[in-house]
Amino acid sequence: MNHMIDSKIDYKNIGLLMNLWRLRQALDVYCLIAANASVISRKGGGKNFFGFLRIACVHLIALDICKVFEKEGYKREKAKYELNSIDGVLRSFANKTNVLDTAMFDGFVLKYGSGQDEHGTPSPPDNNIKNLSDAVDSFKKKYQTELERFKTFRDKWAAHSEFSFTPEDLPSYDIMERLFNFGMDFYMLVSKAFIGVGPLNLNTDRRVKASFKGVLKALGIEEIRMEME
Repeated sequence: MNHMIDSKIDYKNIGLLMNLWRLRQALDVYCLIAANASVISRKGGGKNFFGFLRIACVHLIALDICKVFEKEGYKREKAKYELNSIDGVLRSFANKTNVLDTAMFDGFVLKYGSGQDEHGTPSPPDNNIKNLSDAVDSFKKKYQTELERFKTFRDKWAAHSEFSFTPEDLPSYDIMERLFNFGMDFYMLVSKAFIGVGPLNLNTDRRVKASFKGVLKALGIEEIRMEME
């Protein structure tokens, strides 16, 4: 039995999955409403409800993206809180941990990493966790502006409704999907390549989206668009 099962890393990675699950559902509901907005509007009666639901999904998406990419280690009232974020999972690893699936690990680092850390120092070939951390930092740096926009929206509007703050347009749906897919790839990598368990693929388990499609059909919408154009 792999010693990583039922470890702190395992539980944190499951917590990350829960955040990703909520994000996936909010993205799917938002997608179906946006893709079918014109026909929903023509139906009349549900226009206001679906308009509200779409706005609510934007709030949920922003909050959950922030949860997934939150940096662990912040302090509040002298207490340190551990997080079920990507950074929280990374901080649970030891400096060197065996990789059970090197092909999957190398593929992730090649896809998302730059081969160096944030200071331009080449990633060490014999330190798996450092290489993984550098790949995560590289991705976050690439989308730093977009992640800051989500954080600003969360802090000043979704969570606290700061006086005189007017929310700017958030990043596109495509960016939201890219951020989700990175989080999903990270979760699956940790599950399979480090913990040694079969991960849940949220991109193939879309029950909420399928259920919502049934609701739209019941409203008399026959040709339902399942994806944004």
